[in-house]
Amino acid sequence: MKIGIVGAGAIGLLFGAYLSESDHDITFLVRKTSKVHHLYIEKKTENPKQITCDIVSDITDLKQMDLIIIAVKYHHLTHLEDQLNSLPKHIPLLFLQNGLSHISFLRKLPQETVLIGSVLHGATKINNSTVQHLGIGPTYIGFYKGQWASINSLMEGNNEEFPLIFTCDIEQMLVKKAMLNCLINPLTTIAQVTNGELVENDSYKAILRSMYDEMIFAFDDWRERLTWEEVVSLCENTRENRSSMLKDFENGRMMELDTIVGAIIEKAAQRNKTLPILQAFYLLLSEINKEGDYRR
Repeated sequence: MKIGIVGAGAIGLLFGAYLSESDHDITFLVRKTSKVHHLYIEKKTENPKQITCDIVSDITDLKQMDLIIIAVKYHHLTHLEDQLNSLPKHIPLLFLQNGLSHISFLRKLPQETVLIGSVLHGATKINNSTVQHLGIGPTYIGFYKGQWASINSLMEGNNEEFPLIFTCDIEQMLVKKAMLNCLINPLTTIAQVTNGELVENDSYKAILRSMYDEMIFAFDDWRERLTWEEVVSLCENTRENRSSMLKDFENGRMMELDTIVGAIIEKAAQRNKTLPILQAFYLLLSEINKEGDYRR
């Protein structure tokens, strides 16, 4: 299958690497091909391995794809809208953004088939062309609209290092992922620590537990679907990973606060509930976020 990937960040490279290993033909769309000639993945026990792929900078080169994966951050989607609208309407699009805000963006798309993915891997870019796979987690994929006869061909890329799980309730999986992100990302960013340190350090673990307790108090119906043990397990499985929010902070980029943290605070407010610890973290990080891409 011919798969285009828009964005060569950590998640885009991760998907390209593993789908390439499953014998799919991968084409990355990047801003400038002159800056990147080869792309690589570094797994835990291996040296960096070149990803078999093509690299282009014009979206018209993706018009013959069987699937296009959109792997840019939410706040970059609006800049892509015209380009996505120019694509043939029959090509399925798979979106891999964090948070919940991109759902409203999807409603405007003319494509016949749109899928959403919720990614729980730990991955980070260690340079401009290499992704480091730091923690294995499932990717849940489901339809937002339409249908696609070749979905099984994509799901066959599933393996122990890159588990793919189809779900009929993808929007609920997005909410769960956003809740997990709310528990991990703000705390790792403020403390400037890896995911694993949240459960290895007694003080951080106590804060994490308090955040979890207030989350479940606000969303009591999630008590069985999001357990404390699952939160701890995710931190342990991605122990070496620095959260995407922390990486954005360290690199002076705009953090994805509103689509993740703001969206969950809003959902709690709709239930007449508050999340005091998360709200405090949101306000602190919002002040930092005002500087966004200008901070160095």
